[in-house]
Amino acid sequence: MVTNLLTASHQWRSRPADERFSNLADLKESVQSRKNSSLENIVFLHSLEIVPVKDSISLTYDGQNLDMTNWSFGQLCQLAGAPASYLRTLSPGLVSQNLNYALPKTRESAKVLLTANGNLEIKAFTSESYGRIWDIDVVKAVENLCERNPSWHNPPAYKRTGTDGTDMDNAGLYASDRDVFMFLVDEDHQLEVNGERLSRGFFVWNSEVGKSSFGLTTFLYRYVCGNHIVWGAENIKEIRIRHSLNAPERAFSEIIPALNRYIESSANVETQTIRKAMEYRPSRNKEGTIDWLQKNGFTKAVSEKAYEYAVSEEDNGASLWNIVQGISAMARDKKHVDARVDLERQAGRLLNTLN
Repeated sequence: MVTNLLTASHQWRSRPADERFSNLADLKESVQSRKNSSLENIVFLHSLEIVPVKDSISLTYDGQNLDMTNWSFGQLCQLAGAPASYLRTLSPGLVSQNLNYALPKTRESAKVLLTANGNLEIKAFTSESYGRIWDIDVVKAVENLCERNPSWHNPPAYKRTGTDGTDMDNAGLYASDRDVFMFLVDEDHQLEVNGERLSRGFFVWNSEVGKSSFGLTTFLYRYVCGNHIVWGAENIKEIRIRHSLNAPERAFSEIIPALNRYIESSANVETQTIRKAMEYRPSRNKEGTIDWLQKNGFTKAVSEKAYEYAVSEEDNGASLWNIVQGISAMARDKKHVDARVDLERQAGRLLNTLN
């Protein structure tokens, strides 16, 4: 299935100037500075005290005054079982009363991420089992891979301050106090698919404060325009890891190795794999193809649906390539991320049967 990806375009449109970086070195320096001033700690919720201060609230713990970011306040409300959007409409006094009443009744303790830039500020409240993947570790891993493979770069985009849309500037690398996002492409080593020349690209994102998962999306594409819409994308694969207790270990045993294989793989090898998938016929008929999918780990219901998607998206379900594209299209229609990622992984494993 051929589609257009809007993820990078949304990042380009929504990020303020201080969250944009022209190269990985500058991005790394900013994220490293954030890590250097950060520390983790466990706090006992019954020892927290929320007090009203003028038009806001303040938090005290173990004799220290701690500021909160807008994000960490929302997480604190979540721990208390209170809607942050509602509490923000109340007076500081009522907010303090609600949180001081609810917090000691929820759980014994929580993990906090603090930053020390003059005042101590809480950047995140999470459960003790939260497995933090540091943004700097993700950026360093991507930078190391791209240093070994210099054809990978962040693509140019229209300058956000321009009025005529002709001036181009580097974009695709972003970081805030909540997350990091990287969009890189390789246009020097193209693949030939059905007579078309396609380039490779990927998105990597993470949030050390719990705003999002750690994830990787890889894809082939026809071109990227100045507002970072990825046009004619296909063979889209995605991996996500939630920040559970073992997330840091999984991040560097699953996602980073997968990105390494993708970046360092030869475009010729990928072209050959795609050609093999286009030529390979699992069966001569629908029933045989569905049976083949079941033997490769799909349920009968999913196998039948995958064949239907292949026919709808690619006109037929004869080749393995069409079947994989059908599964990918079916995955993108899933509402839940986990179900979508599981299907994408299964589709990738089908291509691996050719190697």
